[in-house]
Parts: sequence; C-alpha cells; structure tokens
Amino acid sequence: MTMEELNLYQILGIYKTATADDIKKAYRKLALKYHPDKNPTSADRFKEISHAYEVLSDEHKRRVYDKYGDLGLQMMDTVISPLFDPQIDSLLCTFLVTVSLLFTLLILFFGLLVVRIDGIVLWPWPFVWIPAWIVDFILLFSLVHYLFRPTQEQESKQYDPWIQGCQKSVYLIQFTLLIVFQVFIVLQLNSSLNWSACNIFIPYFVYEGIAWILNGIKILVGCLALDSMLERQKIPAFIFSQCWFSVLRFCTFLLIALRLDQYITCSWVTVFIPVYLTGFKWALELVYRYCVYSRMTQPDIAQQGKITVLVGAVAFMMIGILSYALIGLIARRLDGVLYVPMSSVFIPLFIVLVAVYLVYFNYLLFQTWKMLNGQGAL
Repeated sequence: MTMEELNLYQILGIYKTATADDIKKAYRKLALKYHPDKNPTSADRFKEISHAYEVLSDEHKRRVYDKYGDLGLQMMDTVISPLFDPQIDSLLCTFLVTVSLLFTLLILFFGLLVVRIDGIVLWPWPFVWIPAWIVDFILLFSLVHYLFRPTQEQESKQYDPWIQGCQKSVYLIQFTLLIVFQVFIVLQLNSSLNWSACNIFIPYFVYEGIAWILNGIKILVGCLALDSMLERQKIPAFIFSQCWFSVLRFCTFLLIALRLDQYITCSWVTVFIPVYLTGFKWALELVYRYCVYSRMTQPDIAQQGKITVLVGAVAFMMIGILSYALIGLIARRLDGVLYVPMSSVFIPLFIVLVAVYLVYFNYLLFQTWKMLNGQGAL
C-alpha cells in the first residue's frame, strides 16, 4: 500500500480512537526517524507525517476528516465550508424538521380556512386560526432566540452595539404589528369588531412604514457609496432593485383594503395587478440572467449558469402557473362571476404546498438514513 492510499491515522501508525497524547507521541517518534536531517531520502514521508499530525492534532480538522475525509479538508477554506462542519447534521435536521412542521401547519390552516369559508363547518374563527397561531409562536421563539443570543466578537467589532439594539427592537416591533394585524382580521371575521378594512389594515401599514424608513436609509447609504466610487450611472438600477418589491407589495394590500371598503369598485382581477407584475418581473430577471451567462467568455461558468437559470425557470413556471391559477379563481369568486367552492379554488395552492412538503420530508428521511449508516448529512 502506497502513502497516497494510507489514511492519516495509518500514516502515524495509530488507531482512530487515539487520544491527543497518543497522536503527539506517534508524531515525535516518526519525526525523529524520518526527519530530512537524519534521513535525506525520506523528505516526502516526513511531509506526509507532518500533514497527518497537523490535521489530527487540530480537534476541528480531525472531526471534519473523520466525517468527510480528504474532501472535507479541501473544502474547509472555501465558501461552502459550513456544509462540511461536523455539527451541520444536527443543525440541518433541526431546520428540516422545522420547515416540515411549518408546511404541515400551513396545509392544515388553509384546509380549515377552506371548510370554514364554504360553510362545511361553523367553527369560531379563532379556532380556525390555531395553526397560524402555532406558526406565529414558532417564529416568535426563533426571534427571541435571535434577540437574546450572545453577540459574536466579530459582530461587535463590525456593528455598534447601539445600532444592533435598535435593529433588534425594530424586528420585535414589526413582528408584533403583524400579530396585531392577524388578531384584527380574526376579530373582524368573528364579528367581534365592526371596523372598515382600512382600519383593520392599520398595523400592516405601520409595518410597511417602518420598512420603508429602514429601506430609505439603506438606499441613501448605497447611493452615497456609489457616488463616492464615481458610479452614479448605477444609482437608478440600485434604487429600483431596493424598492420594486416593496412598492408592489404595498400596492397589493392597499388595493385590497380599498376594494373591500368599496372606495374602488373595479374587478378583483384589476386589484391583483401588482401580483401579476411581480411574476412578470421575476420572469424578466430569469431571461436577463440567461442572456448574461450566454455572453460570458468562460464556457464552464456560462454553462453552469445557464443550467441553473433553466432549472429556476422550470420551477418558476410550475409554481407560477399554479399560483396564478389560484389568484384567478379567487378573483372570479370575489367578483361573483362564477361560484367556485373554495376547496376547488385552493387546489393549486395545496398542490404546491404538498409538493414542497414531500420534497423536504423525503430529504429529511434521506439524511436520517445517512446518519444512521454513519455518513455525513450532505
């Protein structure tokens, strides 16, 4: 067996269960025997021994090597190094379980919503909203964990503690506003309130106002940075990239509130125009990205980029067709042009949610199987 075929433990002549002291003793013994000063013909062997000791004496590198081998060591200094962290298994499983739970709750929530709207059941609206309340609780738990986690040394050097405190406070305020918005909706549906839609939407509009202030500060800083770098021609594109989605989102909710209060009496198809424009913008983005990769002079990068865009385009078409079918059916139902049971209207949404859920669930089972067989979760 050649040196290339030996693993690092075999190079040092130790077992995989060796302690740090065993590794150090084995290295010293072999270093004395194969040092180039004593054995000039063993320079390559000494390099292998030194490399093995460097890896196995470092606790983190040793864990990476034990789990992923030489590939893990090669990836440690790359952008995907976090994927080769030995602790990624537990983090990944926690993430996948949480996502699966959220999708389950969303499917259950929309199912309860459908049967309540169609009058199949006459449960109180707070009961129908229970899956959404559970989702809110999970998000609140994650937010509290983020707000009260110890600040990393790198973060404390990069950001002022006062700015970090303000940022966390804003996140908490925005989350509270969204919860209040949901509470208002439930109370209105349950006939506990008799407010106009515009009043019900006040928490959301305040949320958007805060988001616009923060986004405005971000835009100002970005424009000043571009101006200082003498790249003023990029400022309009930068402003558009920061604003377009927020503008369309705000317009959608504003039009919905105005239509519910009958300040405007146009068709619901017109009300959802900002949603159509959102999909149109994303479609143009995919076309633009494909053109950019097509003009690249590096064939490998261009080919990889075009494949990525095409995969994204297929996913966008599938989700887009189902999503816009849902929006169209809802608009027809609200206009009273065609009575369609909500159970039929929400079929496209259920297809999307169930498909995504199955993908996550199967991936979770696959990762669990790999861990039970002693493999890495990648």
